[in-house]
Amino acid sequence: MVDTPKDGSTKSARTQLAGSKRPQRRHRPREETRALLLSTATNLAIERTRPESAKLHNPLADIRISDVLVEVNHRNPDDKKLTTGAFYQIWQDQAAFQRELMSHVMDEIATPGAAQIQALAFELVADGESPEEIFRQISEADFRWTSASPELFLALGLGALAPVDMVRDAQAGANERYVGATSHLLTILLRYARRRLKSDRTMEDLIWAIEALSVGYLLRSRTHPDIPQRPDDKGWSALATAYLGLVEAFSEPLPGDAEGSAESL
Repeated sequence: MVDTPKDGSTKSARTQLAGSKRPQRRHRPREETRALLLSTATNLAIERTRPESAKLHNPLADIRISDVLVEVNHRNPDDKKLTTGAFYQIWQDQAAFQRELMSHVMDEIATPGAAQIQALAFELVADGESPEEIFRQISEADFRWTSASPELFLALGLGALAPVDMVRDAQAGANERYVGATSHLLTILLRYARRRLKSDRTMEDLIWAIEALSVGYLLRSRTHPDIPQRPDDKGWSALATAYLGLVEAFSEPLPGDAEGSAESL
């Protein structure tokens, strides 16, 4: 006997009717899924690198001492094997090791090619080259040497992603040496060009502007190496033109030398 309800429908019919009212899971198209995953991953990366949460995302955390020991022992098979015991005699834990590693990386790129740049500049001065030609050559030579340094790109990546306080501490000594070396050279070259810093600008202002220019072009050169090198009608690269522009913007001719300086720089 069929169970017939008061409305006259059968149990089978009522079951089908009830089932048809259940919410159906929407099938998300492939491209929509792809966009959602990319958007979510982007937001997650942004959150992990915010100042208040960056300590949870330390790029150096993947550099384990065990891996370093394996590499050292592999490269020096004839030496006594290093163990974790040797590591803990130097650093109390992995975090202490990572902090010093960060400082080491920053120290390595504190004054990249500084001695070579200074030697080149002094050679050009001795040859009587014009100030603008000297600034052109040292800017392009510095860019060549620094762009060939893998440590520099590592330091840039760590500076962008590591915890802010960790980066600040690691860069303290390196920044001091960089400013000292660069200040010495630029002071000599400005004097040679018969120019001085503007009254409302300091040498550090000029140095960090030049550093920002160099870092920007270095990062761009990874994907578009031609951009910093694009020449103008005189054969000057875009990098050299921008470098000279910064020197001119932050400095001025010495009093009484305005006309002569304008012709030479």
